[in-house]
Amino acid sequence: REEESEDGEEKEEGEEEAASRLQGERLRHAGVLGLAALVQANPYEVPSWMPEVLVQLANHVLDPEPIRHTVRKTFGEFWRTHQDAWPMLKSCFSEEQLLTLTNLLVSPTYFS
Repeated sequence: REEESEDGEEKEEGEEEAASRLQGERLRHAGVLGLAALVQANPYEVPSWMPEVLVQLANHVLDPEPIRHTVRKTFGEFWRTHQDAWPMLKSCFSEEQLLTLTNLLVSPTYFS
């Protein structure tokens, strides 16, 4: 019976870790959805706060699904609405921000 209780405790700890990880991913996805909403609320414009928001979103491009999908979809939509004016709009970004975003904005695999 001691083995059963130890296994039961281990199982409960594993379940708690999984629940905690899932809760963390949900919270992160909620944050990413909020940032995505900010970006999508300003099509064709780049307000002063947007470059940093885009960099923060870029940090989540390799996160698990559905976070990854949200980030890719947001960048795809951003590029669609900002592509024509990009030569002028990119002056709103620092060199470091442009470096972070350039690979995301020009890589077709992120929009598939």
